[in-house]
Amino acid sequence: MLFAEPLIGFIFIICGLLVKKYPNLIAGYNSMSTEEKKKIDVKNFSTFIHNGLIITGALVIIARVICYFLDVALLYRILVGIIIIVFGLFYTLANATNTN
Repeated sequence: MLFAEPLIGFIFIICGLLVKKYPNLIAGYNSMSTEEKKKIDVKNFSTFIHNGLIITGALVIIARVICYFLDVALLYRILVGIIIIVFGLFYTLANATNTN
């Protein structure tokens, strides 16, 4: 269980890097018609999703390190990680509609 939270954080960071390079990985964007895709500024949109995923992944890793040094119980470490992921993704998805 020592490496579960950092692994999840690194997965978020890798997904953020992939979304920037391949914007078709963004849910919903890949299924749009070409007319709808022309209406979207894909560079700003993919950059916003990229930043949100990388920040969420980094926060999960940082929280894990802090919890490790403070000797926080396993249940609370998992709870902190889940809270960071849920709020980070909701924040990113809620504000992604404002970038268009």
